Amino acid sequence: AISKGVGAAITGSGAMLAETLHSLSDCVNQVLLLVGLKQSKRPPTELYPLGQGRSLYFWSFMVAMLLFLGGGAYSIYEGVHKLRHPSPVDAPYIAVGILTFGLILELWSMSGAIKAVNERRAGRSIVRYLKESKDSDLVVIFGEDFAACLGLAIALLAVVLSWITGDPMYDALGTLGIGAV
Repeated sequence: AISKGVGAAITGSGAMLAETLHSLSDCVNQVLLLVGLKQSKRPPTELYPLGQGRSLYFWSFMVAMLLFLGGGAYSIYEGVHKLRHPSPVDAPYIAVGILTFGLILELWSMSGAIKAVNERRAGRSIVRYLKESKDSDLVVIFGEDFAACLGLAIALLAVVLSWITGDPMYDALGTLGIGAV
């Protein structure tokens, strides 16, 4: 998140800013999921005679709201702003380097999520497992990792197209695409 933020400040890229917001949301969502996991494992008490197992669902919902508001809505706003007031991407090689490194890290993280899904899906397709699973934490992590990889690929493509063509519209469209993801 920090490197993407610095890259966004240096390059002026809306796609880099959208990825910065997405990464910040990711950091916060991991903390919220950890809170949910810890709460859900607490033993029953007089106040919670059935335990707090459902806390995980609440915190997974909070993560979804954070990603929608923090990452998506603001990225769409920024994309519209960049379409209305285009500005060139400065030093695009910095953005390309940061985004490429980020994509490599996210693909590595995604491989861990795929491994965990494969261990739990019991012969079902990944899509079917995700639809039927009660493992909301793993579904959120898998979905977030997939969205992160897709967002980074869109940002990388947008910056490269803006760089090659000299047209900042591609960066604005990439920002909108990240917001949509």
